[in-house]
Amino acid sequence: MFVRQKATTDEQLDPDYEKSFKQAQWRRHRQITVPILVIVFALAMFGAIYLSETSRAAVTGRHVQQLRRQVEIIGYENDLIHADNAYLESASLLIDKASQLGYVPLQLDQIEYLFVPGFDHEKDENLVTNSDDHDFANSISYYDENLTDWAVRHFIRWGFIEE
Repeated sequence: MFVRQKATTDEQLDPDYEKSFKQAQWRRHRQITVPILVIVFALAMFGAIYLSETSRAAVTGRHVQQLRRQVEIIGYENDLIHADNAYLESASLLIDKASQLGYVPLQLDQIEYLFVPGFDHEKDENLVTNSDDHDFANSISYYDENLTDWAVRHFIRWGFIEE
């Protein structure tokens, strides 16, 4: 709103006009306090979010520490069990338990061999391979054979492919 100001003879404004254009005091206080309250509210929200995330990180860190402690305890118990198993499986302890149960060490003169007439272990079908397989097995060690060599060898034996 524009109001024509009344000037006095010495080019000064009349004090009545200055008073009429002043804002009400409650309005000036409201214009100052509202931005301050908005800033305080924003800082409070930021602080609350920061505290909540910090507490969540602390709880998670504490949980991780507890899990690490449990892993250490379980590892220690596992080592104790391995040590106990090694002791229980030791040769001297097994010999002592066997002697308590009535077992005695075997002597060479106590061994009895069973001879089966007509059986020769060298001619057993499971131990003797075909001549083709035998030559192939000699060229490639059993442990060095890959899947392709194994498949080719078996396909030849089954007759799917020819040499």
